[in-house]
Amino acid sequence: MADLTYNSGDLETLGAQLKDLHGKLKDDGRLKELNKEEVGHTKVAEAIDDFVNDWDDKRKKLNDKVEALGEMASKSSEEFTKADLELAEALKQEAE
Repeated sequence: MADLTYNSGDLETLGAQLKDLHGKLKDDGRLKELNKEEVGHTKVAEAIDDFVNDWDDKRKKLNDKVEALGEMASKSSEEFTKADLELAEALKQEAE
């Protein structure tokens, strides 16, 4: 049987980093504030507006996936640690 190795700390860190990224993606609205006067031309402002609207849709989908992946990483860390402790306890009791 193959050994399964993992690093609970790395999984926990990954979960925290993805949670942070999720928050940043959710709160990023910088381009929404641009207007014709700031970019110099109506067509440019319209193109930016189209991009922002499309980006908002794609950002939400991406952010949902980032959030789910972060939750999976954190939960994996918890479950691996729990299983490891349970197996260690079972081995300890068998040895007694």
